[in-house]
This record gives sequence, C-alpha cells and structure tokens, in this order.
Amino acid sequence: MVATVTPRRNRRAPIFCALPLLPALALTLAAAAACGGDGDNGTEAGESPAPPQPATITVSSSAITGQENKVLLVFASAEGGGPMARACIRITSGDFSALATTLTDVPEGDDPCADSTAETVFPDGVYTITAGVYAPPAQQPSKEWTQTVEVSGQSPVEVEIDGAELSE
Repeated sequence: MVATVTPRRNRRAPIFCALPLLPALALTLAAAAACGGDGDNGTEAGESPAPPQPATITVSSSAITGQENKVLLVFASAEGGGPMARACIRITSGDFSALATTLTDVPEGDDPCADSTAETVFPDGVYTITAGVYAPPAQQPSKEWTQTVEVSGQSPVEVEIDGAELSE
C-alpha cells in the first residue's frame, strides 16, 4: 500500500497568520502613547523631575524710618541654641524697606557682617527670628523685633519684619 500525500491549498506560512493582527497592535500602541501611559511625571522627555528645594528662611521688612546709615541684623536661632543663621542689611535711607534676603550661615569671628556665606538649610523645627537695628560698633540694638517660625519639610519660610517696631 502506497500512501499518497495531497498538498493542502490555502495553507499559509506562520508569519502570514500574524499579519491581520498588525493593524490592531499599531492602534493599541498609538492609543497608549496618546494617553501618556509611559510613566510621564510632568517632565519633558529626557528630563528628571526637579529636586525638592531645601528649607530656607527669607526675611523682608515693611518701612523702617529714621534709622539711616545703621545696620539691620537678623538672626535665626533654634530653640535653646545660639544664632545659626543671619542677614546683615545696611539701612541706606530714612525710609527703608528690606528686600527679600535669604538667611546665610553665621561667619566665623565677631563680625556678623564680615564674610559672604552659604544659604542656611534649616532642619524641621521651631526658630526664633530676631531683628535689631545697630549703629556700628554698638553691641546692643537700639530697637529689636522678635518672631517665632516653624520649618516643616522642605518649604521655604518667608518672614516680614515689622518695620514700625524698628523705626525711630
């Protein structure tokens, strides 16, 4: 007995079986790209998200009058500690408002206005902000203002000094 093999017609090669699925696959990929399903976190392609900003304290003041040619010294102290940051602002007119100034590390030595130092990064906690008007070389302020602030997380803290309390 001899077996005969009859070839099948309409038999496709395996690659041709997937061809009808290609349009569906293309539509799925296009929809995924349009919907932002690529893990997008709000940045442009190739960019990293912005790192969180460190916690800083920035001071400004309302008008300080009658204190021309003096110095506004601002210190930040942690509870129970000495000054850990400062701003040294020269009062240049009889009606002066301090612009936003970020507190920086206290310099070495006795002169708080001596050197340029790095911005102070504040850990979480409660800080006392003390602003005083000094007529150099005076060691005590002629006027002083104090406020307590809390630093929490990495949000910058903005403090407005009441210039009326420091005015003559």
